Amino acid sequence: MYEYITKLLPKGITRSYHELLRYNDVRIDSDRFTGFLLLFGIGAAFALAFDSMVLLSLPGELFFPIFVASFAAVQAIAYVWLSLAADAKARFVESILPDALRLMAMNLRAGMTADRAMLLAAKPEFGVLERELSKAGKQILAGKEVRYALLEIPKRIRSETLERTVHLITEGIESGGELSELLEQAAEDIQHTRLIQGEIQAHVSMYAIFIFMAAGVGAPLLLGISTYIVEVLGRQFARFPASVGNPLPIAQGSIAVSPDFLMAFAVASLSLTALFAGLIIGIIRKGNAREGMRYLLPLLILSLAVFFGVRWFVAGAFSF
Repeated sequence: MYEYITKLLPKGITRSYHELLRYNDVRIDSDRFTGFLLLFGIGAAFALAFDSMVLLSLPGELFFPIFVASFAAVQAIAYVWLSLAADAKARFVESILPDALRLMAMNLRAGMTADRAMLLAAKPEFGVLERELSKAGKQILAGKEVRYALLEIPKRIRSETLERTVHLITEGIESGGELSELLEQAAEDIQHTRLIQGEIQAHVSMYAIFIFMAAGVGAPLLLGISTYIVEVLGRQFARFPASVGNPLPIAQGSIAVSPDFLMAFAVASLSLTALFAGLIIGIIRKGNAREGMRYLLPLLILSLAVFFGVRWFVAGAFSF
């Protein structure tokens, strides 16, 4: 049943989930997973929208917007979770890749064959890479060419560094280069690149902190004070009857913006600000916007807490 539902989706979406499941070593049929996720999202969105209508006594015309927003949130959470898990796996592989390459190079210099060098380099502390090296070594032992066995590894690990390294090694093998020297040089290049990336991240950390503070403290602080002032002015203007002369140099009447609209606008604005701030922080710190999604929830909680805390403090301080 799930496979038929998946056929209704664009092929780009199904292809993306297929790749994410492969990167995360999830041994589930991608069509069944995508179809189940679609049905689960519809059911969860309907339940959230219905509960919102009943518990919060919201008007009926808000049912469809809440349903669409809830469905999009469920799909986004699933996709981001799989994507972040794949990126975490890639970062771990990149951190231990130089050690694995040096160990393979030492084995080759000791006179071992390529398959034997890979099998002995597959240490348990290498985790995911240990399984990939063991698999590649067994394929070479079974008669598969070294370059084709190596090219299978990046298909299960989403790492540009690993992919470039494997392609560099295979090109060196084709050109007749010494494999042990290629592995040693590749390990040094990866380690040097990681050191440069660490220095760059140290220099740009101040920008990330500034964006975090602006989105988590500055924006909610200003919105909390401004929305409270508008509400107070609206209540004060409503007390002046239109028939009484106004000695003050201000226009009589009432503010057309309702307090409920102001609160909804402020919460929506803070949510969008937290989202884009998190994406920008991810780009600055890791060079990947997906990494910024892990900052979304802390930013949103902090900004909402500051917003409502400022409103509570201002209301208590100026209530007379």
